[in-house]
Amino acid sequence: MSETERHYERRLERCTVNSVVEVYDTNRDVYVGRLVNIHAEGLMLMGDAVMESDHVYQLDLQLPKAVCGEKTIHLGVDCLWVRTPEESTVKWSGFHIIDLSDLAREQIDALLEEFG
Repeated sequence: MSETERHYERRLERCTVNSVVEVYDTNRDVYVGRLVNIHAEGLMLMGDAVMESDHVYQLDLQLPKAVCGEKTIHLGVDCLWVRTPEESTVKWSGFHIIDLSDLAREQIDALLEEFG
C-alpha cells in the first residue's frame, strides 16, 4: 500500500452502484468511464480514459434518472490511485471527493439510500 493510499484509508463502506452512471471529466470534456461504487467521501471508476494519481479533476456523474431534481452530480475529486490489470485496457481509479455543493451531497446521500 502506498503512502497516499495509507493516508486516505477508507473509513466508510462504499456502496456498489446498481445502474449505469457514466462519468465525464468536465475540464477535458471527455468521457472517463463508469461509476463502480461511491460513498460520502469517495468513489471508484472504471474506464479507458487515462487518469493520473495525485491529480485533481472536475467530474460530472450522469445519472440514469433525476435525483433531487437533477440528472447530474458535479464533483471536485482528487485521484488517489490508478490500476490497470495485466492484459487489460480497462483502468480502475479511486478518488477522494474534495469539493461538492449541498445539492451534490444530497444527491449522493439519496444514491446511497437507493443502492444500499
